[in-house]
Amino acid sequence: AQIDHTNVVRVLDLGERDGMLYLAMALTDGDALSFVERRLQRQKAKLPLPLLLRILADSCAGLHAAHELRDEDGNDLAVIHRDVSPQNILVSMEGVAKVIDFGIAKAKHRIAEETDAGIVKGKRAYMAPEQALGQRIDRRVDVWAIAAIAYRHLKGEAPINAASPREVLATIARGHIDHPLRGTPGVPDAVADVLDRALATEPD
Repeated sequence: AQIDHTNVVRVLDLGERDGMLYLAMALTDGDALSFVERRLQRQKAKLPLPLLLRILADSCAGLHAAHELRDEDGNDLAVIHRDVSPQNILVSMEGVAKVIDFGIAKAKHRIAEETDAGIVKGKRAYMAPEQALGQRIDRRVDVWAIAAIAYRHLKGEAPINAASPREVLATIARGHIDHPLRGTPGVPDAVADVLDRALATEPD
C-alpha cells in the first residue's frame, strides 16, 4: 500500500539492485526542519510560534494518513513511522511540511516481532518513554515525537533524557516530565496544555 498525501513525500520505487537496497522518493524543493533550526540558531532566533505549529500540524496530517493506511482488502495496517524528527520533516518552498523517511516504519505485526526481540529504533531525543524502553508501541509514539519537536524548539532541550533508561524510568515514576510547557513565556496556555498532554509519560 502506498501513502498518498500532500504532507508525505511520495515513494516512487523501492527495491534491490546489485545487492544494495534503494529507495526513490519524489523530489521536494525545500529544506529539512533540522537545517532550518540550525540556521536560526546561528542567528539566535526561533521560528515564530504560528509557523512552528503550522509545520507540525502539516506533519500530523501526513502521519495520520500513514496511521490510517489500509491494505487492498481494507485491513488496518497500523503503520507507525517510529523516527519522527526535524531531520525527517521537509519544509517546501511553498511552506508545506512533508514527512519523509518511512524507512523504519513498520506494520503492527512487524512491530510486535521487533518489540519481543528488544529492538529499539529511532532518534532518542524524540522517543516516547515506551519506545525508549523497548516496550510495545502504537501510533502514539509519533504523536509524542511531534510534541517533543515543539518542546525542544520552545524550551531548548528534550522533554526527557532518553539516552538514559534510568532517567526515562524515573520520569515515568514521577508521572510527568520535569518542566511542562505551561507557563513558558510566549506560549499560550491552550497550546502548552495540548503539547503537555501529548508528552504524557504513560500512553494511557
